[in-house]
Amino acid sequence: MSLLLVDDRDGRIVAELRTDEQVRRVLEAMASDDVKVPEYLCLVECRSRHGSLVGTDTSVKLRPLT
Repeated sequence: MSLLLVDDRDGRIVAELRTDEQVRRVLEAMASDDVKVPEYLCLVECRSRHGSLVGTDTSVKLRPLT
């Protein structure tokens, strides 16, 4: 499974995340108050040709599990 980091403003693919470690780092950065990840970036899962939204919304706060 591959995840794409996508700019929601124009649909541009910013990065392709291929490993669990890459996905974990991006999700932790999105959840962290220390790192500023723009709100227009979202993760898109590429399982089928249509894909599905994995997550981003300004009302949702992601936090790493401890």
